[in-house]
Amino acid sequence: MTLRYSADIVVIDLEATCPESDEGDNTVARSNIIEIGAVRLDRRSLETIDVFSELVRPREYPVTPFITRLTSITPEMVAGCPDFAVVGQRFLDWYGPRNRSMIAAFGVYYDIPLLRRECDACGLDYRTHIAGGAFDIRAVATVWLAANHHRTSGQTLESVLEKMGLDGRFALHRAVDDARAAAAVLQTYHLGHPCD
Repeated sequence: MTLRYSADIVVIDLEATCPESDEGDNTVARSNIIEIGAVRLDRRSLETIDVFSELVRPREYPVTPFITRLTSITPEMVAGCPDFAVVGQRFLDWYGPRNRSMIAAFGVYYDIPLLRRECDACGLDYRTHIAGGAFDIRAVATVWLAANHHRTSGQTLESVLEKMGLDGRFALHRAVDDARAAAAVLQTYHLGHPCD
């Protein structure tokens, strides 16, 4: 089978922290990225050809116990890390020039606006690297779920993985594993199985 994507696909996932008052309901406006994970998939084979994974020292909101329980990322783990101005630039350099790749995520409503906001706050040129909108892998998952006679509303990455028989393969709520898991959903949709 030959796929027809016009560019490689960079599947991204972010882990973030927020004020304690927002826990469980954090918004893009009141979040700081604490980890960036991404996998680059070949546009033809969908095999992983590169990986980006880095912790980030948050600029405004410290890592709270709630975030540590959710992600296993502790304040000590990020204390000595560079902040987003440095890690964000590294990610954009890794991502490459505009139109060489398309950005994707499972549920783009949070990760992509947060990435854009953090870039803007640090004076990083997001638009030189990442063009237009993002490819939402949740939409692909919804099509797969419907075709396989599963309920489509309210699905999380974890529940989709379970229905695809991919549960237990990934340490969810860590950025690079969530990016790999979202990539596996796309691979399974197209190929019938994840690329290992």
